[in-house]
Amino acid sequence: MKQYIKVIWNKCRDWFVLFCIFAATFSYAMFQGGFVSWFLFYSFLPFGLYAVAVLLYPLKKWNVTRDVKLQPRFAGDHLSYDIHITRSSAFPVYMAAVKEESNLLDQEERTIYPLFQRNAVIPYERSFVERGEYEFFTISIELSDLLGIVKKKAYYPLQQRFIVYPQIHEIDIPFLLAGIEEGKNEVSTGNQSTTLVTGIREYQPGDRLGSIDWKATARKATLISKEFGHYHERSMIIIADVISSLYFEERMSFLASMLIHEETKRKKVDFLLAGDALFSQKTFEQSETDNLLYHLARAQPVNNRAFETEFKSIAIQKQHSFMVIVSQVTGTLIGQIQSKLSLHAKASIIVVKDEGAGLSDEETVIVNGIQSSALTIEVVNIPLPLPFKGSEGGNK
Repeated sequence: MKQYIKVIWNKCRDWFVLFCIFAATFSYAMFQGGFVSWFLFYSFLPFGLYAVAVLLYPLKKWNVTRDVKLQPRFAGDHLSYDIHITRSSAFPVYMAAVKEESNLLDQEERTIYPLFQRNAVIPYERSFVERGEYEFFTISIELSDLLGIVKKKAYYPLQQRFIVYPQIHEIDIPFLLAGIEEGKNEVSTGNQSTTLVTGIREYQPGDRLGSIDWKATARKATLISKEFGHYHERSMIIIADVISSLYFEERMSFLASMLIHEETKRKKVDFLLAGDALFSQKTFEQSETDNLLYHLARAQPVNNRAFETEFKSIAIQKQHSFMVIVSQVTGTLIGQIQSKLSLHAKASIIVVKDEGAGLSDEETVIVNGIQSSALTIEVVNIPLPLPFKGSEGGNK
């Protein structure tokens, strides 16, 4: 009942206030009967009538559209769009407050004074858009009279959503993948021999010389490679830390750069993201790559968990090589990686940091203590613009 009364009051409040002011000024003029009282009443009369006209004005008939001129695709891109307002009548609108409701802008409200103009354009710009999923919900327009006594508001649902992916950088991906690719090619499945040939195909860049079928090459006058059954059952495993807030944006940028690289697309790669929940995704098809990019765009650091805890629970098949992407090297992590390594398998740790940052003294001591030649460590520096460095979860 209270809620129902509140709704009725919100709809009738302006009318009630306006009626009270009219009644008060008119009563004062009638009972006082002097020049001042009647001057006060007639002075308020045009403002009061305009307020009545504002309340009766069909604001919902305005045509409101959003024209996106420049939509960001990757973090750091520019956003530019216009809000177009068109109305059929030339009713004098003294003031209109236009508000764009979205999770991108800071609920910024623009005030325009169209008066008799039938068309208005309101530009919106943002020079730097961070990684994430953004959505425009609705546009609200609020009219007010000259004295601010009454207000009339209308909503125009203009839903629009877009994804801003992590920033892309030029990275030597083939060099980084080479550390685990050699170990991957030496793996067999069960008791299946690595020399078991299941077919032949034309030679592709990256095939080993040992896989070339020289007899078929001489017969067809072009390089022919043997196909081994287990090659199609194996894929590179890349395990990424999507938990720690240290250099989080740098890691997201590195993963996205690796994901869209032609070398990664050419090979079979399984990505395993250890974040709020374990997320596994192959990258054999473009739709799978797009799904992983979408996950990277929405990922956020998890403050109450450690990557080592999640990595310990990840099961890696015997003789399977893998890559681990982190931003901090710890003794616990090194021990866990070495415990998952088996004969003929290799592991690579990619330490992603900000531009100019290197391994700390503690990390250097840990790395120098590694005895296994099957484990390699590379430091990759990702330069990010200043707005990223001050964002939550972006860096240190």
